[in-house]
Amino acid sequence: MYLLKETINGIRRAGFMSVACVLITTFSFLILGIFLLATANLREILRYAHEKVEIVAFLEDGVTAAGMDSLEAELDAIPFIEERRFVSPDSALARLRAEFGAKSFILDALDENPMPASFEITLKPQYRLKDRVVSVAERIRKLPGVEDVSYGRGWIARLETLVKMLALIDVCVGLVVAAASIVTVSYTVRLTLFARKEHIRVLKLVGATDWFVMLPFLLEGVVHGVVSVAASLLVVYGAYRVIAVRIPQAVYLSFGMIVFFTIFGVLAAVLGSWVSLKTFMRAKD
Repeated sequence: MYLLKETINGIRRAGFMSVACVLITTFSFLILGIFLLATANLREILRYAHEKVEIVAFLEDGVTAAGMDSLEAELDAIPFIEERRFVSPDSALARLRAEFGAKSFILDALDENPMPASFEITLKPQYRLKDRVVSVAERIRKLPGVEDVSYGRGWIARLETLVKMLALIDVCVGLVVAAASIVTVSYTVRLTLFARKEHIRVLKLVGATDWFVMLPFLLEGVVHGVVSVAASLLVVYGAYRVIAVRIPQAVYLSFGMIVFFTIFGVLAAVLGSWVSLKTFMRAKD
């Protein structure tokens, strides 16, 4: 009860400084929250792209029935394949006509169907990463009866690179935000300590330990961290709702990201209090 009363009184005495500390820390956390939101949505795009990843194996003209049976057996022997669908030349041409829409009459000028037969191959979800897709595609390319393969290698690689770069930026921004939060909270607590130095001196004279003196200030850091995190998450959620109106596929931070963000914010605020307290207590000693 004493610790709770001291924490509340400390925040009340700090007044404007507590409010300023929360506002500055919230702004710092907000920057990190925006980057985390961007990362979450890019990861969602990557997940969606992985779901759509498929390998198209174009067949050579004149593949015999025996050759087709052999090719199907070879494909079935690849453990990474979830599904294969045969697409005849006529089905491929019908798809092309549908894509052309009103301009499909252009295809009427063709003397013969130029579309090759093919297999559309979907990999199992855990094997839809770039390296595995490339490996399976190259394996299929070498099979008898296969003329060429297509699997969107370029855009998958670029998307994965972009997500990795953004994750690295998140780490860098997190370090900067942590440093800014620690400094902000540290200076706020230091000013509060100087304002209450006589009270602290009396406590030390009657035998209070350093931990007994420090705990209310550390709890103030926890309160600052929680309030700042909550405020920044609320603003980030508001930004997400605005984006979701235009892009319904947009996602908010996952539960894991919110937990990480909360722990990160509280620890940064507590560490700021700790740094200031240790400096002050050493000076008093």
